[in-house]
Amino acid sequence: MDNEKTVALKEKIKAAFSLFDKEDKGCVVQEEVSTIMRYLGVFPSERKVVESILPDMQGDEPALYVTYEKFEKKMVEVMENHEDEPDMDDTLLKAFRTIDKDRLGYVEADQMKDLLETHGTPFRAKEVDSFLSRAKDMETGRIYYEDYIAMMTQELEAMDL
Repeated sequence: MDNEKTVALKEKIKAAFSLFDKEDKGCVVQEEVSTIMRYLGVFPSERKVVESILPDMQGDEPALYVTYEKFEKKMVEVMENHEDEPDMDDTLLKAFRTIDKDRLGYVEADQMKDLLETHGTPFRAKEVDSFLSRAKDMETGRIYYEDYIAMMTQELEAMDL
């Protein structure tokens, strides 16, 4: 990646990190790392975060916190190598349609919340709330997934460096 793009990438990483470093201490709790990564459009499994990403960020000094310098170094590597990019819209559409067995074009938000909290690696309440605040239609309480996927795809394309 050329220097200009690397500088822009680092600015993007710093801005995302700053959202979670509320006291401006230059570090975040390790549990926030995966959330920041998803905010940046990188979607590793929780297992990968725990087994490889956090150890890379913490080095020989495992701690409850991750410093910005170590976070930035790893994120530049991950993002320049296009690791753990989000599933394409066709894959997401298939996943939603698996849940929407009656092909109604939506999934009830309560059903999705239950799935996210109880199946596979459970999402934290803050992550579920963040997802639902964007995906759920406030009037009906439903997730019209084709609209949601289109919105997310447009946002990811706009963020692309």
